[in-house]
This record gives sequence, C-alpha cells and structure tokens, in this order.
Amino acid sequence: MRSYFHCATARFGRRAASAVTVIAAACAGAAFTAFIVTYFGILTSRGTLSPGPLAAAAAVIAGGLALCLKLKLSADKKTAMHSRYTFLDIQLRFAALSIYSGEIRRRGEKVVIRELYLIPFDSFVSAAPSRSGRKIVLRGKMRHYVMDSRDLGYHIRDGSAEFDRWWLNHGAFAEIDGAEIPALFGSPRRVCTALKKAKERFDALPKPKPREPAKPGVMRSAPRRRPPERLHYDPYRNRYVK
Repeated sequence: MRSYFHCATARFGRRAASAVTVIAAACAGAAFTAFIVTYFGILTSRGTLSPGPLAAAAAVIAGGLALCLKLKLSADKKTAMHSRYTFLDIQLRFAALSIYSGEIRRRGEKVVIRELYLIPFDSFVSAAPSRSGRKIVLRGKMRHYVMDSRDLGYHIRDGSAEFDRWWLNHGAFAEIDGAEIPALFGSPRRVCTALKKAKERFDALPKPKPREPAKPGVMRSAPRRRPPERLHYDPYRNRYVK
C-alpha cells in the first residue's frame, strides 16, 4: 500500500503575507511621521518647505515596496520548487523523503539540488514530532543523498527502491542512524502515524523460508568407453565393434 505526502506550500505564502504586513505598517508609519514633521515644519518656518522628511519617507516607502516584491517572488519560487521536489513516498518496504535544497550553477546551467533520505523499514525504528512541533525526528539506519535532482530518480522493484543511476545503489551516500527533518508535510503527527503503520505492515509480511542445504547424493560413474584402438571398425555397420 502506497502513501504519498506533498509539501504543505501554504506556509510560504503565509510567511510572505505576514512579512509584507509588517513592512507595509512600517512604511505607513514612516509616511505619517514625515507628514507630521513636514506640516509642523511649515508652521514654524513661516511657509518654507523642508524636503528632508519627504525624501526620507519616499526612500523608506520605495525600499519597503522593493522588499515586499522580493518576498512575494521568493515565496512563489519556494512554493513551485517545493511542490515539485519535496515529497514523502511510503512504499511497502521503504520510504523515500525528498527535500528541495536550492539551486547552483554548474557549467553555466542551473542545477536543482535535492536531499533524499532512503529509509528501509527493516532498519527503521521510530518517527516522532520534536518538542517544538516544527521537525520530525527519525530513528534507524537510513541512506542520505545530496546531489543533482536529475540523478535521484528511482523505480520500484519487488517493493524496494532501485535508482536509475545504478552506482547510487552501492555508493555516493552517507549511512546515518537518524535525522531531524523540517515538518513540511502538514501535521507532523499524521506523518509519524503513517510511517508507524507502514513499519507494522512491513513487519507483518511473511518472512522467506530459509533454504535447506541439498543432501549429498551418490553420483553414478559413467560407463567406460573403450578407446578406438581396442575396437575394430566395421565399414558395413559404419561403427567400431569388438
């Protein structure tokens, strides 16, 4: 039975909206302060207008708008990337947890870097939320890959994972005894419960019976063949005879 968890990308939009609200409030405060200073400056200086407060307010507002735009674009990019590359795939004999880790330039080309935790259930121990609820603590032996996302494709064979790049099945990974991962898939308790049930299903699978060693048998010796020099060749029969 397969369970698939997508990344809860709404969190990036909420963070961006909260930051934009704070920045907008700061810009509004700067504009109001500049108005008050300018107004009372006009009254005290008998009609002369000081451009200093207005220029400062304009700079604060422009910087705030640029920062808001940057936060919005960053949130949209994180939403798109995590939607594609961050997931939890629970199969019969293993779980694969993928996390988007950023982009780098390699030979003039943008490369997406991804973390992949391959968790076989025969060595998996437990999964539990952290005290803060922002992370999931995994215990048990697992493989940790960090590389180009294009190299981390895998397929399922007999319930187990086999990478499309054959060398990843034998190396290019770090074997770890546990990990703390961000709670990117909604409720951490729901994810931990799904992993626990998958472990129980794996433990309930029938174990393969050990093969019994073959009993030694008596080998019969093949009949001896007489060499041709001891036989007489009969041309009528087209064979050797005594």
